[in-house]
Amino acid sequence: MKHFMILCMLLALPAFGQTVRNPKLSQQDLAAAQAEATAAGGAGAELTYATRIDAVEKGKFDSLVVIYAKPGSGGKDYYALVARDGKKLPLAADQAGRALPAGDRFLRIGLRHEGGKAPLLRVMGAMKDPAKPGEQQRNVDFQFNGAEFAVVGQSAMPLPK
Repeated sequence: MKHFMILCMLLALPAFGQTVRNPKLSQQDLAAAQAEATAAGGAGAELTYATRIDAVEKGKFDSLVVIYAKPGSGGKDYYALVARDGKKLPLAADQAGRALPAGDRFLRIGLRHEGGKAPLLRVMGAMKDPAKPGEQQRNVDFQFNGAEFAVVGQSAMPLPK
C-alpha cells in the first residue's frame, strides 16, 4: 500500500485549467493527448491530465493515459482513455462512459503492479457525501483483461484535511 501511495503522488498532476504539466511527458505525447481528448470529447473537451505508463505490462511504457473534462450539469464530467497500439480503450465507470461519476472532481491516477496479473490502474476523484463531513476520495480501479479496461472495484475514503 505504501508503494501504491508513493506512485500516486508521483503521478499526481494538479488540474489547472488547460495547463498540462508532466515533466515525463514528451511534447509529442502531449500533442497526441490533446488530439485524443478533442477527438473523443469534441471541441468542448478540456485536457486535464496525460501520462505515459506501463498500464498493461510492467516495464512496457506503451500506454498513453488521457483524462479530459466536458461540461456537465453539475460542473465538469471527467472521461478517460488509454491509447496504445493504435487503439483507444475507454476507462468507463458508468453507462455514460465517465471515468468518475457526475459531480466528482478529478484528483490523480495511480498504478499498482501485481505479480502475474495486469497492473491495477486507479482513477481518483473528490466527491461530497451528504452523510459524511468534508470531501471523500473516490477510487475507481480498472484492470486490462486482454480486450478492455474493466472496472474491478470502487472504494471511498476521507480526504486528508
